[in-house]
Amino acid sequence: MSNNKFMPFSDKVKGSLYGMLVGDAVAVPGHWFYSPKNLRADYGEITGMVAPKPTHAESMVQGMSYNGTIDILHDKAHFYEGNNLAKQAQEVKSKEVMEALRDDHGNFVGKTAKERVHYHQSLLAGQNTVNACIARLAMRYLGEINAGGQDNYHPDEFLDKLYKYMVTPPDPKDKAQLVNHNDTYLDVYLREFFTNASKGKPLRDCTLSQRDSWSIGSIDGVAMCIPMIAAYANEPEWYVVGRAIEHAHLTHRSITVTACLAALVPLLLDLYRQEETDDAASRLRSALDKVMEKMAPPKLTGSEMRYSYINNKGPGNIPKDIKWMQHMNLDKSESTKDFVHRMMEFINDEDVAGYGDRPDSRLSTACYCEQTFTVVLYLAYKYASDPRKALLQNVMLGGHSTSRGAVLGSIFGAAYG
Repeated sequence: MSNNKFMPFSDKVKGSLYGMLVGDAVAVPGHWFYSPKNLRADYGEITGMVAPKPTHAESMVQGMSYNGTIDILHDKAHFYEGNNLAKQAQEVKSKEVMEALRDDHGNFVGKTAKERVHYHQSLLAGQNTVNACIARLAMRYLGEINAGGQDNYHPDEFLDKLYKYMVTPPDPKDKAQLVNHNDTYLDVYLREFFTNASKGKPLRDCTLSQRDSWSIGSIDGVAMCIPMIAAYANEPEWYVVGRAIEHAHLTHRSITVTACLAALVPLLLDLYRQEETDDAASRLRSALDKVMEKMAPPKLTGSEMRYSYINNKGPGNIPKDIKWMQHMNLDKSESTKDFVHRMMEFINDEDVAGYGDRPDSRLSTACYCEQTFTVVLYLAYKYASDPRKALLQNVMLGGHSTSRGAVLGSIFGAAYG
């Protein structure tokens, strides 16, 4: 733009996409360590891109299963032992043995901490998770189909590309993961999507709903829509919200994913379009305040969520109506803006967002949107003047740090370019 008060719009859009990928990749080694103590035992303080180790004391991969006939696991299929381990659980008699084979959520994994494979053991330092790779697939698709200012995006066409990407065996030489990702862990939304596709359902009908599967309310669905927001950033805000929601529903039919997009879209658009000043941190905090004053924080605390999982031997054993309300109940006594401002009083971020090591953590570091998007907003506000510090703090908090980092990185990229 000719007006020197503005950073080029395209630089901010590019920055948000680059930040998304950086935020995901830097969090890979520490992903889903709910105990920062365990994370530090394996990696110390993570200060840059680090390759994940082969094992992960809190991993649940080997307790999971895939029931589809379409091959999406390829050379990683042998890690998914969930069905066999369910039989093994029935044969285990000793309470001590059973507890050693459970994870911190209370789920039966069937492996001791030292035997558990890292969620991303097949990735190199700086590589992205499968979720970020799918976002990159959307970036490439949108760049091709909308070249020259066209608007040719079609959900069915994107799903066809997603299908081809997932069924193509990974190529070890494909370090950029353009042919297929080389990740080990596939989230439940992908495994159930392709289980439904294996039954012959049209791809647009293969998505799970949060009403039926609580984990569909994950921030993964938010992160994978960032390319849509960037691609249509010149459109009016309400239309960009609509486009992002349409894309999210291809993989995540979720109230909480949709709610987060209704907040993230105006935030990113505001940052893309802001007038430049010397104080980028103040501009970012101002944009965050405008969004957060329309929101409310989750009512359930991180500690309460953790103990409900342990007491029920895993989230899958919590009665469905209670599990639903864990994610729907908000604390309407204050706005998220007031909540985040109040959280600035804490020196240690783990007292604000923790799970395994803090008995009174206010927010959970799990994947659920109402919790983890609030963590994103907190980190963006507190470290508005230091994007690097924010992204590294996100890593060291543990939990679902990859997609949380992707969203956080997109916000800083949009603010700083």
